[in-house]
Amino acid sequence: MGTESKPLKIYMLPFFAQGHLIPLVNLARLVASKNQQVTIITTPSNAQLFDKIIEEEKAAGHHIRVHIINFPATQVGLPIGVENLFAASDNQTAGKISMAAHVIKPEIENFLKQNPPHVFIPDIMFTWSESTAKDLQIPRLVFNPISIFDVCMIQAIQSHPEAFVSDSGPYQIPGLPHPLTLPIKPSPGFARLTEALIKAENGSHGVIVNSFAELDEGYTEYYENLTGRKVWHVGPTSLMVENTKEKVINISNEKKHESLTWLDAQEPNSVVYISFGSLCSLSNEQLMELAIGIEDSNHKFLWVVHRKEGEDDDNWLPKGFEQKMKEKKRGMLIKGWVPQALILDHPSIGGFLTHCGWNATVEAISSGVPMITMPGFGDQYYNEKLVTEVHRIGVEVGAAEWSISPYDAKKTVVSAEKIEKGVKSLMDSDGEGGEIRKRAKEMKAKAWKAVQEGGSSQNCLTKLVDYFQSLVVPKSVELS
Repeated sequence: MGTESKPLKIYMLPFFAQGHLIPLVNLARLVASKNQQVTIITTPSNAQLFDKIIEEEKAAGHHIRVHIINFPATQVGLPIGVENLFAASDNQTAGKISMAAHVIKPEIENFLKQNPPHVFIPDIMFTWSESTAKDLQIPRLVFNPISIFDVCMIQAIQSHPEAFVSDSGPYQIPGLPHPLTLPIKPSPGFARLTEALIKAENGSHGVIVNSFAELDEGYTEYYENLTGRKVWHVGPTSLMVENTKEKVINISNEKKHESLTWLDAQEPNSVVYISFGSLCSLSNEQLMELAIGIEDSNHKFLWVVHRKEGEDDDNWLPKGFEQKMKEKKRGMLIKGWVPQALILDHPSIGGFLTHCGWNATVEAISSGVPMITMPGFGDQYYNEKLVTEVHRIGVEVGAAEWSISPYDAKKTVVSAEKIEKGVKSLMDSDGEGGEIRKRAKEMKAKAWKAVQEGGSSQNCLTKLVDYFQSLVVPKSVELS
């Protein structure tokens, strides 16, 4: 077995965004736990985001380290310390951070030459890694932080431009395991970006995804038959690395968050949790429609909003909204951080109105919470389809237009009526919510089974490490 063989040197290179960095750091921890020597290559500010976790892994006896490279702040025109997309609030800053991912190529190549690993695992965003690995003859697998379903959608759309000839949707996507539709046309910019990302998988030994086999059922086979590349499901990585005992101790030692205290007083499955993540920017007009739709639904809510410091609520909330909701005991509005995983696990939560970011989607699935989908940008439009049309564990509100960036306020808003209808469809006692909730609970059981000993993701992790070993066998045979 590979896990019992001589440890290999494995280098991982996460992209400069939380949704990419967190699952790849988790993968590094998982591979290190299989007696491999793992090095995470990153920049100073990004390293600070997970340095405590790495120290804990080292204390547990795992061979994991961080190699710090320079972030080219001066070259791309950024202030010192701005190295991750969560620090960006506009397209210009985000573009410079993405540019930095290409500027670091020479330093990475130099490190690989001086200290060659047995295996190199870069994030899919480092499109230059294909030529680098080929030139240096280093086996490469690509890490994709999303679902292989999304990749299949991207490839199907690229292969069938005729499906988007009409100026208005819905658009039928042919050739996939399920009959799928998109209500709006993908933006040309997003098509160009995803085409480059998919092309960067060429020449790799396969794709590692932050998902589990049961969630991508049918699409894994589709992808492997189409590309000839292997898919490795090692997720949800957040569940794979979770230590329940430590989590319970940590919670008991901390003051309970106000959101959890409020939820304790609510009936089971009675509250809609609303969050669009820290990146997704909603216009004042869209927030106003959201507030009206929630109020008109007559369902309780816990709404997390990320707004700029000192911004006037009158610009994006109906007059007296917050006070009225408090008096009627209808809802709670929080501006800032919340313990999202704990909220989704709370028995009072009956639905999650979400932007369909992949990490948020996986968290909802892991908690068995059905979703009300309202995608914001990028791959989130595809994630919505996986939730609502493939597995039918959510209700689609949809989007009014396609955006490639989280910072662009959309010209067309999703109406309060559509939001109200989506919430009622899931939460009303006479709606379709019962069947959707049942399927969501079944998918939760599959996710947790996948990460247990003998589950699909645990077995895949073991096979992945064995595969790493097989990549270096020919070299040792040749030397002998």
